[in-house]
Formats: sequence, C-alpha cells, structure tokens
Amino acid sequence: MSSALHAVRSFTSMLLVGVYFALGSVVLRLGVIPASWLWPGLRYPLTSRYFKIMAAGILALLSLGGARFRRRGTLPTATPVFIVANHQSLVDILQVALMARPRTPAYVTRTRYARWVPLVSATLRLLRCPLVDPRRDPEGARTAIQRGARELPHGLLIFPEGHRTSDGQVRPFRPRGLEAMLSTRRVPVYLVVSDGGWRVARFTDLLWRVHLIDHTSEVLGPYEIPENPDEIPAFIRSLRETIVTRLAERRGEVAALTPCAPFPWNSGGTTGGSDPEEESEDLPPKGA
Repeated sequence: MSSALHAVRSFTSMLLVGVYFALGSVVLRLGVIPASWLWPGLRYPLTSRYFKIMAAGILALLSLGGARFRRRGTLPTATPVFIVANHQSLVDILQVALMARPRTPAYVTRTRYARWVPLVSATLRLLRCPLVDPRRDPEGARTAIQRGARELPHGLLIFPEGHRTSDGQVRPFRPRGLEAMLSTRRVPVYLVVSDGGWRVARFTDLLWRVHLIDHTSEVLGPYEIPENPDEIPAFIRSLRETIVTRLAERRGEVAALTPCAPFPWNSGGTTGGSDPEEESEDLPPKGA
C-alpha cells in the first residue's frame, strides 16, 4: 500500500476515534459521573467498565487504520497491586486497562491532564489517579503517590521513565516516585513490558502513521517488595533490567521468547495470568 493510502487510512481511523470520543463523552457525563455520585459504591466498577469499553473501542478503530495489538497475561486487580511499565506510546495505558482483571488500575500522571482534556480529565478524577508535577512540586508529587499507594483498592500503575521513549529503548528510571510507592505498602508488583508503539508516540504521529503501530504488551511477575527499605533501590534496578532483558528477547536477540534470568524477588512465575487462552489476545478482548 502506498504511503498516501496509509496516511488516508490512518486519518480516517483517527476521525472515527474522534467520533467515538464524542459519543463516549455523552455516556460519561450523563451516565457514569451521575451514577458515581448517586451510588458511590459503584464508582470503581462503573468507571472501570467504562474505561475498558473505551479502550477496546479505540484500539479496534486504530486497527482499522492498520495498527496491530497483542496482549499476553493478566493483571489481577481484585486486590491492590503495583504495576511498573515502560512507556512508548499513548496506547500503553489502554493495553494495561484491558489486561487488568477485574478493575482498571489508577495511574500516576501529570497535573496538566487534570483539566480540559476530553474524557481523560474526568476519568482521572473518577479513578482517583495521583496527579504529580515533579519538577515544580517534588514533595507534593511524592505525597500524592504515597497516598495513592496507600489507599487505592485496585492497583496503581507508574511509568518510571517519566516520558515516552523516542527510540524504543528504555530510558533511565526516575526513581523518586517509584521509591515512594514501593516504600509505602508491600503488595505484589507486576511488570508490563510494551514494544512496537514508539514510532507513533505523539498524537500528531497517530494522525498519519497509525499503520506503523505493532504493539505488544506482556505481563511479568509477581515480584515481592523487599522487607528491608535499603534494598528497594536495588529492587528498582532489577525491575528495569528485567524490562530491558525482555525487550531484547522479543526483538530477536534471543532466538525464542524464553523466561528471563532468575529474579531475586520473584514470588511467582515470570509471566502473569493463568488462563492459556488469554496469553495471546487480539481485539476485541474477551469480556471487555
């Protein structure tokens, strides 16, 4: 297919995503938000279901533009967990939401998304996502993350790189936020390793280059947070090394996808999830 046809196909899929956003905004404003006010106990189930439906729809529409998505493993969010992921593109969070069962986790994000972003800003409030501005208010960011780690019932996702990668490589971790999270509460830690989205990292890229997305996300873990706080920096380094190793394996530096080297804090297998039928999942996902 010529580059012009690819561009037209990409732009058409993004127009459809825009229409889907508009319809989703009506459902959010007239359904999810009022119901969450009237029945606070339904806040997380309703918001989670809504987020998953929106995520599945967006990825399905992007697939019409030539994008490809795969997911392997599940994130058990019936009880609190921490999720650490590398960050390549705008769809990383959507993939995580669809791998999380039964609830969508909250995620650490920038304060600039808290207002005036359609769908996103309201959803952040409903999920009680920690909002941070580590450059202007590092202590406030740490406090917000600690509060989320302590109180959120269905998991907390963080991208320790701080920004999306521009070349597909894992950026150095900015450890302060992750240290704050891991030192607040000892719950299972899962990794999500994503690849294939970095060429289309920005919204402007999505307009014309949707066909370049070949996105795979995989769950690894669970891992146990060390009891000794002095071991947490080494634990964080090992998390990053595990992500780097898995990416290298996936990209062909190892002939087949094989388990990573033994991880000193691994309390389970190397791959999350227990249903073999869910290990390779294409859109639309089952039960989304």
